[in-house]
Amino acid sequence: MDYQRELLGGSSFLDRYEEQLSSLCRNQRFINMISLASKEAAEKTGSDTGKAGKNIISDTLFRERAYLLLPEYAHIVDDVARSGYSKKSAVLSIYYAAKILNASSSCGSYSASQANESAACQQDYHVQNSSNANTRRIWEEIAFIIDKYRKDGAPEREFQIEMENAFEKLGWSRRLGEVIAQYTIPVGSAHSVRPDLIIAKEGTPIFVVELKKPSSGATPRNADQLFSYMRLLKLNVGLLISDVVQLYYDDPSNADNPRLVESIPARSDCEEGPILFDLLMKDGFAKSSLNAYIAETLSQQTTLTQVQYLRSRLLSEQGATLVNETLTDFFHSEAAKDVIHDALRIYLQKEYPQEVVSQALDGLDIKWENQPRSNNSPLGQTSAREEHTNRESSYSPTKEPSLFRGKKVGQIANDHLRAMLERGNVSPEEIQLMETREYSKRVFGINYPLLVPTSSPHDRARYYATPLFIRGIAYKLCNDWHESPANNDRPYLVSWLQSHAQDIFSS
Repeated sequence: MDYQRELLGGSSFLDRYEEQLSSLCRNQRFINMISLASKEAAEKTGSDTGKAGKNIISDTLFRERAYLLLPEYAHIVDDVARSGYSKKSAVLSIYYAAKILNASSSCGSYSASQANESAACQQDYHVQNSSNANTRRIWEEIAFIIDKYRKDGAPEREFQIEMENAFEKLGWSRRLGEVIAQYTIPVGSAHSVRPDLIIAKEGTPIFVVELKKPSSGATPRNADQLFSYMRLLKLNVGLLISDVVQLYYDDPSNADNPRLVESIPARSDCEEGPILFDLLMKDGFAKSSLNAYIAETLSQQTTLTQVQYLRSRLLSEQGATLVNETLTDFFHSEAAKDVIHDALRIYLQKEYPQEVVSQALDGLDIKWENQPRSNNSPLGQTSAREEHTNRESSYSPTKEPSLFRGKKVGQIANDHLRAMLERGNVSPEEIQLMETREYSKRVFGINYPLLVPTSSPHDRARYYATPLFIRGIAYKLCNDWHESPANNDRPYLVSWLQSHAQDIFSS
């Protein structure tokens, strides 16, 4: 198998990263990981160079988070990414480089002079495997405890004791002052607060934990409480453990609230749980590794948010205009002449012989003319203002559900719309559309996107301060609702709520 042609830059990839690749090839954990990826690709697709096989390999290696835990791996991935290539391309090149080195006996087998190093590597591998297995058992126990207290609703104090025991199993000691429960922090001259747990190393707090009864569930108010502890203790990392495990990071260069890094379901089969708690174990704990994990997860979160925003933008009315203008500009350029001729040739040859079409198009300077449809045409779209007027004229307050009556439109949005969104009753596709100004104007009558990710730039004055969480992603909800004769958003909001949850909002 010619793996060299799969490398970024061909053989120069091997030369450029020779030192890092050689070091990785002496790491049994890395070798085992490559073997697992190869086996999965072979079993499921029969090849590790086809598109499907490549997807399996990159997914397997990203799932292992090796690029965060192995310094040589991280160096190559980051360096390739700085060159403008994707991290997926970097991971695949590392995989194929390892296969090449393995075939040349430079990876996976050792000379006699390397015997001691190999034995040490094997020992490290078994220790690491043992550590991973132990972390998974601890995570399974944490998931079991959360599920148990979610069902029977026992007192929060009992839940706290269980969590203290869990952190002791991660290696932190109450006796040595590493698991500190209910520590009193003075606030001003007359007040104080007491975080549920502080985890400290050599007398220095490294992260804080807020615990809430799983039967009650995690709420934005609980998160705000955790944020206050993080700020008082000047800690960047905090955990909120309730019916889910939420990891937060406070960027010291950003005055906004700490960001939700990930929200992990309390299930024993959840892969993210053991990965996080492996980083939180006392044995081998490194703040740099935890920060690298957080940075990578937030980077992926930002990328996902930007992808969702761009997709929704391209699918919106504004996106249709952008596509139209882009194609118009292209087809008016010199570069488009061959494309236009080829397209015409394929179409016309359905009706005319090839020779006739070729001679007819030869030397013919065909112009691209594209005029947007007028709104006056039968296919023209109704303007947002006309739609707004039509919606208001058909609206009747007497048809509103009784639980809306007497409430301002902003209160309905902040209470009922927020609750429906957080319950996950809205499809991911519509959530994407809610992040666009065009959709929000057309459907809700408002002048700003209904939702913005907390990590995206936005006008804070136009959004409620308390975030809402939809499938683990934090958003801000628009507060710019109007209810006047000249601009009435109430019919829009009520109509949307009724159409999406008629069983809940029936009169």
